[in-house]
Amino acid sequence: MRNVEGKNKLDFQDIKDIGILSFGTFGLGFIFPAYSCSVPRILLNAGFSKTSTIFLINFELLFLIFLNPISEYVLNLTRSAIGRRTPYIITFGVLTSFMLALLQNINQERSGIGLILVILVILVNFCLYFYSLSLFGLIKDKSEQTDQTNQIILRLQTRLWSFIGTFFSLLYCGKSTHTVNSLLPGAGLVLLISSLLVAFFIVEDKKYKVKISPLEKGEYSFSYDALKTLKNLKQNSTRGNILTSLILGFFYYLDILIIPFVESKNLGFVIGVHLLASHLVGVSIGYLIKLFLQRGTSVEWKKSYDYFFLCLNALLYLFLYVSISFDYTITSYFLLFLIGTGWGFFLSSRICILLPGKAERTILYASDDKEKVMLISFWTIIISIILGVVTDIFGVNALFFIAIAMTILELIGIALSDKAKRDIDSAEKGSG
Repeated sequence: MRNVEGKNKLDFQDIKDIGILSFGTFGLGFIFPAYSCSVPRILLNAGFSKTSTIFLINFELLFLIFLNPISEYVLNLTRSAIGRRTPYIITFGVLTSFMLALLQNINQERSGIGLILVILVILVNFCLYFYSLSLFGLIKDKSEQTDQTNQIILRLQTRLWSFIGTFFSLLYCGKSTHTVNSLLPGAGLVLLISSLLVAFFIVEDKKYKVKISPLEKGEYSFSYDALKTLKNLKQNSTRGNILTSLILGFFYYLDILIIPFVESKNLGFVIGVHLLASHLVGVSIGYLIKLFLQRGTSVEWKKSYDYFFLCLNALLYLFLYVSISFDYTITSYFLLFLIGTGWGFFLSSRICILLPGKAERTILYASDDKEKVMLISFWTIIISIILGVVTDIFGVNALFFIAIAMTILELIGIALSDKAKRDIDSAEKGSG
């Protein structure tokens, strides 16, 4: 993409870059449903607890907390004949695909399999972390080289294609024409193709292809503040960060354990996948509904809608539990679609538009506020682990009762947040 003075239209180069980068996010989005559908089953079948399974699946968050300052610094200083991001996109795109295929086809009956699985899952998480960091860094570089209109188009397209990639992956996982054992290699192949397309067809700026000068190197300062930020956790954590983490941790939890819950009810793997797809579609519809309803609606009415949908969701989770328990499959799909719609409606105004599961990348990798990313990552992994511990204590059968509790907790959180804002506004008016 090029920033040409007075240019108001997309040229071929812009269209090509937007298309290729969008397919890059499609490939990344395609990985995660296959990952969340397959890897938890592998770990649980190998004897891992729900808590350790959730911890390993979400190990990527630890890299975001402790490695992000180092990784960003290395990426900024990298120079090569093909740029500063492209070498990592190729390397970790290939490695991720290989690791996923290896993880899927490992012999789970061999001795010492537990340690091998731990190492492999951590390596997969590291590859996905560095690949995501490189890809979104490239998207950011390209958006900075163009005008504001093209920036908006690029960000919207990459966001949209993340959703599309996730949805198509769920369709792929829900196909009964292949075995569960073939999911990860197939998804890895899609990621590999998308990563190579990005690497070979997106041309980075020439300044990233020559040796970095001492002057330019001085522009990138390195400071490791992770431990300092965590040490002052109470002061640094805002109510908004905690509410966002509450949602992310809850969505990660559902993403990992819905299929094991469904299988515990003697229902098929495919039904669990279709439930996840219904949830994703519902969230997307909720975003669209909120987009059209927000015009001409007062702030107080918007808040009332949020409270209504959270209360409704808490009730619908109870109906969903009964519906799945009695094998009312179509009703279960519809109920989870409605629940997703409620979450989408709520999220679009209170937090942000995000994918309901590990496929969510933008909030963690596209933000310039690194401290916020660190804090959200920290609270998200803490919350998901707590949910895993509760599930180990009460069993996977408690999944939707935990969902009810989390929804009520989010409702209490936003009610307290709204009250705090009203108190601040009243104090300001009183002083004025």
